[in-house]
Amino acid sequence: MTPLRRICIVTPGYLSSTPRVVREADALSAAGYDVRVAFTQGQLESHRAFDAALVAGRPWRTSVYHWSDQHPGERWAFLRTGVRHRLAQAAPMSALPIAGVAERAEGRIYPELRRIAAAEAADLFIGHYPVGLAAASHAARRYNARLGYDVEDLYSETFADGPDWAKPKARILRLETRYVPDCAHITAVSRPVAAAFAERFGRTAVPIHNCHPWSDRDRADGAVRERRGTALSLFWFSQTVGLDRGLQDAIRAVGLMKSPAHIHLRGAVDDHTRTTLTGLAASSGAAGALHFHPPCAPDELLSRAMEHDVGLALETEASLNRRLTVTNKLFLYLTAGLAIAATDLPGQRDVLSTCTGAGQLHAPGRVEQLAAHLDEWASDPDRLRLARAASLEAARTRWNAEIEGRRLVEAVAALDRSHAIASGE
Repeated sequence: MTPLRRICIVTPGYLSSTPRVVREADALSAAGYDVRVAFTQGQLESHRAFDAALVAGRPWRTSVYHWSDQHPGERWAFLRTGVRHRLAQAAPMSALPIAGVAERAEGRIYPELRRIAAAEAADLFIGHYPVGLAAASHAARRYNARLGYDVEDLYSETFADGPDWAKPKARILRLETRYVPDCAHITAVSRPVAAAFAERFGRTAVPIHNCHPWSDRDRADGAVRERRGTALSLFWFSQTVGLDRGLQDAIRAVGLMKSPAHIHLRGAVDDHTRTTLTGLAASSGAAGALHFHPPCAPDELLSRAMEHDVGLALETEASLNRRLTVTNKLFLYLTAGLAIAATDLPGQRDVLSTCTGAGQLHAPGRVEQLAAHLDEWASDPDRLRLARAASLEAARTRWNAEIEGRRLVEAVAALDRSHAIASGE
Protein backbone atom coordinates (compact mmCIF):
# COMPACT_ATOMS: atom_id res chain seq x y z
CA MET A 1 0.00 0.00 0.00
CA THR A 2 1.07 3.58 -0.64
CA PRO A 3 1.95 5.90 2.27
CA LEU A 4 -0.99 7.65 3.90
CA ARG A 5 -1.74 11.01 2.36
CA ARG A 6 -5.52 11.11 1.97
CA ILE A 7 -7.95 10.34 4.79
CA CYS A 8 -11.75 10.15 4.60
CA ILE A 9 -13.76 10.26 7.84
CA VAL A 10 -17.25 8.77 7.55
CA THR A 11 -20.10 9.56 9.96
CA PRO A 12 -23.87 9.18 9.50
CA GLY A 13 -25.01 12.36 11.27
CA TYR A 14 -24.52 16.10 11.56
CA LEU A 15 -21.04 17.45 12.24
CA SER A 16 -22.39 19.67 15.01
CA SER A 17 -23.69 16.53 16.77
CA THR A 18 -20.35 14.74 16.46
CA PRO A 19 -17.63 17.10 17.73
CA ARG A 20 -15.27 14.13 17.88
CA VAL A 21 -15.34 13.98 14.06
CA VAL A 22 -14.54 17.68 13.80
CA ARG A 23 -11.58 17.43 16.18
CA GLU A 24 -10.30 14.36 14.37
CA ALA A 25 -10.46 16.17 11.03
CA ASP A 26 -8.79 19.26 12.53
CA ALA A 27 -5.90 17.27 14.03
CA LEU A 28 -5.21 15.18 10.93
CA SER A 29 -5.49 18.17 8.60
CA ALA A 30 -3.10 20.19 10.77
CA ALA A 31 -0.64 17.29 10.55
CA GLY A 32 -0.59 17.62 6.77
CA TYR A 33 -3.08 14.99 5.66
CA ASP A 34 -5.62 15.70 2.92
CA VAL A 35 -8.84 15.17 4.89
CA ARG A 36 -12.40 14.79 3.63
CA VAL A 37 -15.45 14.18 5.86
CA ALA A 38 -18.48 12.33 4.48
CA PHE A 39 -21.68 12.90 6.46
CA THR A 40 -25.44 13.44 6.07
CA GLN A 41 -27.98 16.05 7.09
CA GLY A 42 -31.66 15.38 7.79
CA GLN A 43 -34.50 17.54 9.04
CA LEU A 44 -32.88 19.58 11.81
CA GLU A 45 -32.43 22.99 10.21
CA SER A 46 -30.66 24.43 13.26
CA HIS A 47 -28.04 21.68 13.03
CA ARG A 48 -27.52 22.41 9.34
CA ALA A 49 -26.79 26.01 10.25
CA PHE A 50 -24.41 24.87 13.00
CA ASP A 51 -22.67 22.58 10.49
CA ALA A 52 -22.18 25.44 8.04
CA ALA A 53 -20.57 27.54 10.74
CA LEU A 54 -18.30 24.67 11.77
CA VAL A 55 -17.06 23.99 8.25
CA ALA A 56 -16.48 27.64 7.31
CA GLY A 57 -12.77 28.40 7.08
CA ARG A 58 -11.57 24.89 7.88
CA PRO A 59 -8.92 23.38 5.59
CA TRP A 60 -10.58 19.99 5.21
CA ARG A 61 -13.28 19.16 2.68
CA THR A 62 -16.75 17.65 3.01
CA SER A 63 -19.17 15.46 1.08
CA VAL A 64 -22.75 15.57 2.32
CA TYR A 65 -26.00 13.77 1.52
CA HIS A 66 -29.23 15.65 2.28
CA TRP A 67 -32.57 14.08 3.18
CA SER A 68 -35.48 16.10 4.55
CA ASP A 69 -39.17 16.49 3.80
CA GLN A 70 -38.76 20.23 4.41
CA HIS A 71 -36.84 20.75 1.16
CA PRO A 72 -38.59 20.01 -2.15
CA GLY A 73 -35.47 18.51 -3.69
CA GLU A 74 -34.98 16.14 -0.76
CA ARG A 75 -38.50 14.84 -0.15
CA TRP A 76 -38.13 11.75 -2.30
CA ALA A 77 -34.90 10.90 -0.47
CA PHE A 78 -36.73 11.34 2.84
CA LEU A 79 -39.58 9.03 1.81
CA ARG A 80 -37.42 6.41 0.10
CA THR A 81 -34.90 6.09 2.92
CA GLY A 82 -37.63 6.00 5.55
CA VAL A 83 -39.51 3.11 3.91
CA ARG A 84 -36.29 1.19 3.29
CA HIS A 85 -35.17 1.70 6.88
CA ARG A 86 -38.47 0.45 8.35
CA LEU A 87 -38.48 -2.62 6.15
CA ALA A 88 -34.92 -3.51 7.15
CA GLN A 89 -35.69 -3.03 10.84
CA ALA A 90 -38.73 -5.28 10.52
CA ALA A 91 -36.63 -8.13 9.13
CA PRO A 92 -36.26 -11.09 11.51
CA MET A 93 -33.06 -11.77 13.41
CA SER A 94 -32.37 -14.66 11.05
CA ALA A 95 -31.97 -12.15 8.20
CA LEU A 96 -29.10 -10.23 9.83
CA PRO A 97 -26.35 -12.38 8.25
CA ILE A 98 -27.62 -11.42 4.78
CA ALA A 99 -25.33 -8.76 3.31
CA GLY A 100 -26.83 -5.28 3.58
CA VAL A 101 -29.72 -6.09 5.93
CA ALA A 102 -28.04 -5.18 9.22
CA GLU A 103 -26.43 -2.14 7.57
CA ARG A 104 -29.75 -0.77 6.30
CA ALA A 105 -31.53 -1.53 9.56
CA GLU A 106 -28.86 0.26 11.59
CA GLY A 107 -28.52 3.26 9.26
CA ARG A 108 -31.37 4.90 7.42
CA ILE A 109 -28.94 6.41 4.91
CA TYR A 110 -26.38 3.60 4.71
CA PRO A 111 -26.38 3.16 0.88
CA GLU A 112 -26.11 6.92 0.35
CA LEU A 113 -23.37 7.29 2.97
CA ARG A 114 -21.49 4.43 1.36
CA ARG A 115 -21.77 6.14 -2.02
CA ILE A 116 -20.46 9.53 -0.93
CA ALA A 117 -17.68 7.92 1.12
CA ALA A 118 -16.50 6.07 -1.98
CA ALA A 119 -16.87 9.10 -4.28
CA GLU A 120 -13.16 9.89 -3.94
CA ALA A 121 -10.10 7.73 -3.37
CA ALA A 122 -8.34 7.81 -0.01
CA ASP A 123 -5.56 5.85 1.68
CA LEU A 124 -7.44 5.48 4.98
CA PHE A 125 -11.19 5.48 5.60
CA ILE A 126 -12.23 5.97 9.26
CA GLY A 127 -15.78 5.02 10.23
CA HIS A 128 -17.68 6.55 13.12
CA TYR A 129 -20.62 4.57 14.54
CA PRO A 130 -21.33 1.04 13.24
CA VAL A 131 -23.03 2.25 10.06
CA GLY A 132 -20.13 4.63 9.38
CA LEU A 133 -17.76 1.69 9.80
CA ALA A 134 -19.77 -0.33 7.26
CA ALA A 135 -19.75 2.53 4.73
CA ALA A 136 -16.03 3.17 5.30
CA SER A 137 -15.30 -0.53 4.79
CA HIS A 138 -17.06 -0.49 1.41
CA ALA A 139 -15.01 2.52 0.31
CA ALA A 140 -11.75 1.03 1.62
CA ARG A 141 -12.30 -2.16 -0.35
CA ARG A 142 -13.01 -0.19 -3.50
CA TYR A 143 -9.68 1.63 -3.34
CA ASN A 144 -7.61 -1.10 -1.64
CA ALA A 145 -7.17 1.31 1.25
CA ARG A 146 -6.83 0.86 4.99
CA LEU A 147 -9.83 0.88 7.31
CA GLY A 148 -10.22 2.58 10.69
CA TYR A 149 -12.92 2.62 13.37
CA ASP A 150 -13.58 5.15 16.10
CA VAL A 151 -15.34 3.61 19.11
CA GLU A 152 -17.05 6.60 20.69
CA ASP A 153 -19.29 4.23 22.65
CA LEU A 154 -19.60 0.53 23.27
CA TYR A 155 -22.51 0.74 20.87
CA SER A 156 -24.04 -2.67 21.56
CA GLU A 157 -23.96 -1.88 25.30
CA THR A 158 -25.84 1.41 25.15
CA PHE A 159 -29.13 -0.42 25.77
CA ALA A 160 -30.60 -1.59 29.03
CA ASP A 161 -30.93 -5.35 29.38
CA GLY A 162 -34.22 -6.76 28.14
CA PRO A 163 -35.96 -8.40 25.18
CA ASP A 164 -36.92 -5.06 23.60
CA TRP A 165 -33.28 -4.35 22.82
CA ALA A 166 -32.18 -7.82 21.73
CA LYS A 167 -32.47 -7.10 18.01
CA PRO A 168 -30.64 -3.71 17.99
CA LYS A 169 -27.84 -5.19 20.10
CA ALA A 170 -27.52 -8.23 17.82
CA ARG A 171 -27.50 -5.97 14.78
CA ILE A 172 -24.62 -3.84 16.07
CA LEU A 173 -22.62 -6.88 17.13
CA ARG A 174 -23.17 -8.37 13.68
CA LEU A 175 -21.77 -5.24 12.01
CA GLU A 176 -18.78 -4.94 14.31
CA THR A 177 -17.99 -8.66 14.04
CA ARG A 178 -18.17 -8.33 10.26
CA TYR A 179 -15.96 -5.27 9.83
CA VAL A 180 -13.65 -4.86 12.85
CA PRO A 181 -11.30 -7.70 11.75
CA ASP A 182 -10.44 -5.64 8.66
CA CYS A 183 -9.48 -2.54 10.66
CA ALA A 184 -5.87 -1.40 10.71
CA HIS A 185 -6.61 1.57 13.01
CA ILE A 186 -8.95 1.66 16.03
CA THR A 187 -9.47 4.46 18.55
CA ALA A 188 -11.74 4.54 21.62
CA VAL A 189 -13.29 7.23 23.76
CA SER A 190 -11.76 6.16 27.09
CA ARG A 191 -9.33 3.67 28.57
CA PRO A 192 -12.10 1.51 30.11
CA VAL A 193 -13.95 1.42 26.77
CA ALA A 194 -10.72 0.50 24.96
CA ALA A 195 -10.11 -2.33 27.43
CA ALA A 196 -13.65 -3.67 27.06
CA PHE A 197 -13.42 -3.48 23.27
CA ALA A 198 -10.09 -5.34 23.28
CA GLU A 199 -11.54 -8.05 25.51
CA ARG A 200 -14.52 -8.53 23.18
CA PHE A 201 -12.79 -8.35 19.79
CA GLY A 202 -9.16 -9.06 20.58
CA ARG A 203 -8.13 -5.76 19.00
CA THR A 204 -6.13 -2.97 20.63
CA ALA A 205 -7.79 0.45 20.55
CA VAL A 206 -5.90 3.68 21.23
CA PRO A 207 -7.75 5.85 23.79
CA ILE A 208 -8.44 9.31 22.34
CA HIS A 209 -10.55 11.29 24.79
CA ASN A 210 -13.33 13.72 23.87
CA CYS A 211 -11.40 16.78 25.01
CA HIS A 212 -12.09 20.34 23.94
CA PRO A 213 -9.42 22.61 22.44
CA TRP A 214 -7.64 24.74 25.04
CA SER A 215 -7.43 27.44 22.35
CA ASP A 216 -11.24 27.77 22.44
CA ARG A 217 -10.85 29.83 25.61
CA ASP A 218 -9.32 32.62 23.53
CA ARG A 219 -12.66 33.01 21.74
CA ALA A 220 -14.89 32.97 24.83
CA ASP A 221 -17.12 36.05 24.95
CA GLY A 222 -16.94 36.58 28.73
CA ALA A 223 -20.63 37.51 28.85
CA VAL A 224 -23.09 36.53 31.58
CA ARG A 225 -26.37 35.83 29.82
CA GLU A 226 -28.01 32.98 31.70
CA ARG A 227 -26.68 32.80 35.25
CA ARG A 228 -29.16 33.86 37.94
CA GLY A 229 -27.58 35.87 40.76
CA THR A 230 -24.73 34.85 43.03
CA ALA A 231 -26.08 31.52 44.34
CA LEU A 232 -24.18 28.38 43.38
CA SER A 233 -24.84 27.82 39.67
CA LEU A 234 -24.91 24.27 38.28
CA PHE A 235 -24.60 23.50 34.55
CA TRP A 236 -25.45 20.43 32.45
CA PHE A 237 -25.74 20.04 28.68
CA SER A 238 -26.43 17.43 26.04
CA GLN A 239 -28.11 17.25 22.66
CA THR A 240 -31.31 16.18 24.43
CA VAL A 241 -32.54 16.70 27.98
CA GLY A 242 -33.77 13.27 29.05
CA LEU A 243 -35.11 11.44 32.07
CA ASP A 244 -32.33 8.85 32.06
CA ARG A 245 -29.32 11.12 32.61
CA GLY A 246 -29.27 11.49 36.39
CA LEU A 247 -30.90 14.92 36.37
CA GLN A 248 -33.48 13.88 38.94
CA ASP A 249 -30.66 13.28 41.42
CA ALA A 250 -29.37 16.82 40.89
CA ILE A 251 -32.83 18.29 41.43
CA ARG A 252 -33.39 16.30 44.65
CA ALA A 253 -29.90 17.24 45.85
CA VAL A 254 -30.59 20.96 45.39
CA GLY A 255 -33.77 20.49 47.40
CA LEU A 256 -31.70 19.01 50.25
CA MET A 257 -29.03 21.72 50.22
CA LYS A 258 -28.68 24.21 53.05
CA SER A 259 -27.62 26.91 50.58
CA PRO A 260 -29.56 28.06 47.50
CA ALA A 261 -28.51 26.85 44.07
CA HIS A 262 -29.69 27.00 40.46
CA ILE A 263 -29.60 24.23 37.84
CA HIS A 264 -29.17 25.21 34.18
CA LEU A 265 -29.96 22.53 31.59
CA ARG A 266 -29.05 23.04 27.93
CA GLY A 267 -30.46 20.84 25.17
CA ALA A 268 -33.61 20.03 23.24
CA VAL A 269 -36.44 19.12 25.64
CA ASP A 270 -39.94 17.84 24.99
CA ASP A 271 -43.00 18.92 26.95
CA HIS A 272 -43.24 15.69 28.93
CA THR A 273 -39.65 15.87 30.14
CA ARG A 274 -39.91 19.56 30.99
CA THR A 275 -43.13 19.00 32.95
CA THR A 276 -41.73 15.98 34.77
CA LEU A 277 -38.52 17.71 35.86
CA THR A 278 -40.27 20.95 36.78
CA GLY A 279 -42.81 19.01 38.85
CA LEU A 280 -40.03 17.13 40.62
CA ALA A 281 -38.29 20.42 41.46
CA ALA A 282 -41.50 21.78 42.97
CA SER A 283 -42.07 18.66 45.08
CA SER A 284 -38.43 18.38 46.18
CA GLY A 285 -38.03 21.86 47.61
CA ALA A 286 -36.22 23.20 44.55
CA ALA A 287 -39.04 25.20 42.99
CA GLY A 288 -37.68 27.99 40.83
CA ALA A 289 -34.19 26.48 40.75
CA LEU A 290 -34.52 24.79 37.35
CA HIS A 291 -33.78 26.65 34.10
CA PHE A 292 -33.98 25.26 30.55
CA HIS A 293 -31.94 26.59 27.63
CA PRO A 294 -32.15 25.54 23.98
CA PRO A 295 -29.20 24.08 22.08
CA CYS A 296 -26.67 26.69 21.01
CA ALA A 297 -24.03 26.83 18.31
CA PRO A 298 -20.98 24.67 19.18
CA ASP A 299 -18.67 27.70 19.24
CA GLU A 300 -20.87 29.37 21.89
CA LEU A 301 -21.13 26.41 24.27
CA LEU A 302 -17.90 27.05 26.17
CA SER A 303 -18.83 30.69 26.79
CA ARG A 304 -22.19 29.70 28.26
CA ALA A 305 -20.58 27.02 30.44
CA MET A 306 -18.06 29.50 31.84
CA GLU A 307 -20.87 31.54 33.42
CA HIS A 308 -21.48 28.84 36.02
CA ASP A 309 -19.70 27.28 39.01
CA VAL A 310 -20.22 23.51 38.87
CA GLY A 311 -20.52 21.08 35.97
CA LEU A 312 -22.81 18.08 36.47
CA ALA A 313 -21.52 14.77 35.08
CA LEU A 314 -24.31 12.50 36.27
CA GLU A 315 -23.95 9.31 34.24
CA THR A 316 -25.98 6.37 35.51
CA GLU A 317 -25.42 2.63 35.77
CA ALA A 318 -28.20 1.95 33.27
CA SER A 319 -25.82 0.29 30.80
CA LEU A 320 -22.25 -0.95 30.58
CA ASN A 321 -21.46 1.86 28.16
CA ARG A 322 -22.59 4.54 30.61
CA ARG A 323 -20.30 3.06 33.23
CA LEU A 324 -17.20 2.95 31.07
CA THR A 325 -17.40 5.95 28.77
CA VAL A 326 -16.35 9.54 29.42
CA THR A 327 -18.61 12.07 27.76
CA ASN A 328 -17.41 15.31 26.24
CA LYS A 329 -19.36 17.26 28.85
CA LEU A 330 -16.85 16.36 31.57
CA PHE A 331 -14.01 17.70 29.42
CA LEU A 332 -15.95 20.85 28.58
CA TYR A 333 -16.36 21.49 32.31
CA LEU A 334 -12.59 21.22 32.75
CA THR A 335 -11.96 23.63 29.87
CA ALA A 336 -14.55 26.03 31.31
CA GLY A 337 -12.87 25.89 34.71
CA LEU A 338 -15.88 24.49 36.57
CA ALA A 339 -15.81 22.38 39.69
CA ILE A 340 -17.15 18.95 38.76
CA ALA A 341 -19.81 16.89 40.52
CA ALA A 342 -19.63 13.44 38.97
CA THR A 343 -21.00 9.98 39.59
CA ASP A 344 -18.36 7.48 40.67
CA LEU A 345 -18.19 5.25 37.59
CA PRO A 346 -15.04 3.74 36.01
CA GLY A 347 -14.79 6.09 33.03
CA GLN A 348 -15.23 9.31 35.00
CA ARG A 349 -13.15 8.03 37.92
CA ASP A 350 -10.28 7.33 35.53
CA VAL A 351 -10.16 10.97 34.39
CA LEU A 352 -10.83 12.66 37.73
CA SER A 353 -8.15 10.54 39.42
CA THR A 354 -5.63 12.67 37.51
CA CYS A 355 -7.05 15.94 38.90
CA THR A 356 -8.60 15.08 42.25
CA GLY A 357 -8.90 18.67 43.40
CA ALA A 358 -11.11 19.57 40.44
CA GLY A 359 -14.19 17.65 41.47
CA GLN A 360 -15.92 15.23 43.77
CA LEU A 361 -17.36 11.80 43.06
CA HIS A 362 -20.57 10.47 44.53
CA ALA A 363 -22.17 7.06 44.20
CA PRO A 364 -24.97 6.92 41.62
CA GLY A 365 -28.28 7.63 43.33
CA ARG A 366 -26.69 8.95 46.53
CA VAL A 367 -28.56 12.23 46.50
CA GLU A 368 -27.58 13.22 50.04
CA GLN A 369 -23.89 12.75 49.20
CA LEU A 370 -24.22 14.97 46.14
CA ALA A 371 -26.06 17.59 48.20
CA ALA A 372 -23.24 17.59 50.78
CA HIS A 373 -20.62 18.12 48.07
CA LEU A 374 -22.56 21.00 46.56
CA ASP A 375 -23.08 22.59 49.98
CA GLU A 376 -19.33 22.45 50.62
CA TRP A 377 -18.75 24.57 47.54
CA ALA A 378 -21.72 26.87 48.18
CA SER A 379 -20.64 27.63 51.76
CA ASP A 380 -16.90 27.96 51.13
CA PRO A 381 -15.99 30.31 48.24
CA ASP A 382 -12.27 29.58 48.65
CA ARG A 383 -12.85 25.85 48.31
CA LEU A 384 -14.91 26.43 45.18
CA ARG A 385 -12.24 28.74 43.76
CA LEU A 386 -9.52 26.11 44.33
CA ALA A 387 -11.61 23.40 42.67
CA ARG A 388 -12.23 25.59 39.65
CA ALA A 389 -8.54 26.45 39.41
CA ALA A 390 -7.59 22.75 39.57
CA SER A 391 -10.11 22.01 36.83
CA LEU A 392 -8.68 24.69 34.58
CA GLU A 393 -5.11 23.57 35.21
CA ALA A 394 -6.02 19.98 34.33
CA ALA A 395 -7.46 21.15 31.03
CA ARG A 396 -4.41 23.27 30.26
CA THR A 397 -1.80 20.64 31.03
CA ARG A 398 -3.44 17.32 30.18
CA TRP A 399 -7.08 17.15 29.14
CA ASN A 400 -7.25 19.17 25.93
CA ALA A 401 -7.80 18.43 22.24
CA GLU A 402 -4.34 19.63 21.31
CA ILE A 403 -2.71 16.83 23.34
CA GLU A 404 -5.28 14.20 22.33
CA GLY A 405 -4.92 15.30 18.70
CA ARG A 406 -1.20 14.57 18.81
CA ARG A 407 -1.97 11.10 20.14
CA LEU A 408 -4.35 10.55 17.24
CA VAL A 409 -1.82 11.73 14.66
CA GLU A 410 0.81 9.45 16.18
CA ALA A 411 -1.59 6.48 15.94
CA VAL A 412 -2.21 7.20 12.25
CA ALA A 413 1.49 7.75 11.57
CA ALA A 414 2.18 4.36 13.14
CA LEU A 415 0.27 2.78 10.26
CA ASP A 416 2.89 4.13 7.86
CA ARG A 417 5.76 2.90 10.03
CA SER A 418 4.29 -0.58 10.29
CA HIS A 419 3.81 -0.64 6.51
CA ALA A 420 7.43 0.40 5.95
CA ILE A 421 8.71 -2.30 8.28
CA ALA A 422 6.52 -4.96 6.66
CA SER A 423 7.68 -3.97 3.16
CA GLY A 424 11.35 -3.63 4.12
CA GLU A 425 11.52 0.06 3.22
